Amino acid sequence: MILPSQTRVGAFLSSDKTITKGVEKENLRANSFAEISDKSYPKSLGSHHFNNYVTLDYSEPHLELITPTFENNDDLYNFLSQLHFYVQQNLDGDYLWNYSMPPIFKEDLITLPKAGVTNKSKLAYLYRLGLRNRYGDKMQSTAGIHFNISFSETYLKNLAEEKNQFYLGVARNFLRLFPIALRLTGCSPVTHCSFLKGRDLHVEQIGENNCYLPKATSLRVSRLGYYSEEQEKNFIDFNSLDGYLDIMREYINKPNKKFSNIPSSAPYYQQVNTGTIQMESELYNHIRPKAKQPNLRQFIQLENSGIDYLEIRSIDLNPFSDIGVSANDLLFWEAFTFYCAICESPEINAIEAEIIKENIRRASERGQDCNLITSYEDAKSEASIKTITNEFLNTLEQVLNKSQINENFDEMIVELKRRNEKPLSERVIEEILACDGIINFVKTKSLPIEIEIDSELQELFMQESLESLKKFDDHLSKDKIGFDEFLKNFRGETK
Repeated sequence: MILPSQTRVGAFLSSDKTITKGVEKENLRANSFAEISDKSYPKSLGSHHFNNYVTLDYSEPHLELITPTFENNDDLYNFLSQLHFYVQQNLDGDYLWNYSMPPIFKEDLITLPKAGVTNKSKLAYLYRLGLRNRYGDKMQSTAGIHFNISFSETYLKNLAEEKNQFYLGVARNFLRLFPIALRLTGCSPVTHCSFLKGRDLHVEQIGENNCYLPKATSLRVSRLGYYSEEQEKNFIDFNSLDGYLDIMREYINKPNKKFSNIPSSAPYYQQVNTGTIQMESELYNHIRPKAKQPNLRQFIQLENSGIDYLEIRSIDLNPFSDIGVSANDLLFWEAFTFYCAICESPEINAIEAEIIKENIRRASERGQDCNLITSYEDAKSEASIKTITNEFLNTLEQVLNKSQINENFDEMIVELKRRNEKPLSERVIEEILACDGIINFVKTKSLPIEIEIDSELQELFMQESLESLKKFDDHLSKDKIGFDEFLKNFRGETK
């Protein structure tokens, strides 16, 4: 296990200790029969193209709730809770499915958002169509949480470390430690059997319609879930920003034989291009470096201004929290990333890359009871994931006590130690058995929440919905070129 550097800890303690966080939370909408909803994006939420707080991910029933960034975790959690409450009031009889694997799956219920009349909306539709043609609707219909995090400039200044190298180092350590996070937060060991049709994976069945891996933490992170075989062939090591951009450039521009038979030219566009990925958002890394320049695609932003924050992607919805993520979950992801930032982070070589991939596979598919490879020099050196996680939590507790960045970390550590003794994924399996199936279990965890309403935030969400409709109307007349030329220009931006 990697250990904190006293130099890096000291640099943080002498900084302003500011850590900024934001959340993107996905939920599928389900109907009263626990099927994926066949209803369109609610008109009462405005235009999903321009609503800054509520948009669509892959399909019409696949909602994404987005928060601004906050320094204070309580403020972040309150905003997300209020937004969840607002959305559930506008679902026309549906409810938010509080689990990462989808409800009863019927392909004909998955409707893609319409292309619309603008070039950007046509591109978004084409991208989604490409995802359907490449991977199918099932893979795209899992749901989870993205946790966005950045550190203060004073910390980077104290470290005397260039920001790109800093964030890439954090990303490398994140990959090294990610199996621990899977044990502590993975919550999707079971899926409805309708999700598995046509998929050749050695799962077991419990009950009539429930399929699982008995010791799994997260089917969503496993090879069964949000997984691309083509991308898995290469490991992104985050050793340099130029290297990362080069891989993205190659992935986007170099034709991939597997996708070459899908039409990508006029007039029968079925995908954006024939590359391994169509665009940056198709890169299925567990963590991604991001920039925050407005109105530019992510590749150009990173190339122009470098990394501004990290997006942690592979986080399961927590069905034991009524909004899919608990306050302690948010504290954990902050503390976990902080730990990654205060440890030295050497570059990842080819041997370590294979070990990291193997450890993540083990943790997702057998993380309730497995060994992890502990030495990057000796792949035969192993230890129990439970023991490794306990050591990590003890070290993390010491560092957090020293940093004093949040008094609530004590409670969080206590809960995480309980989770290490009995992972959330194990609890999920037990309760699914007690409820006579995954459908009954998730329905009980997806009840409408009751909170103390913040009238100002509810008014903010309502105004944003109205404003998004105005923005959509204003946008309709701004295209100056046809879609063919627009797409050609878009493809050329990463050459």
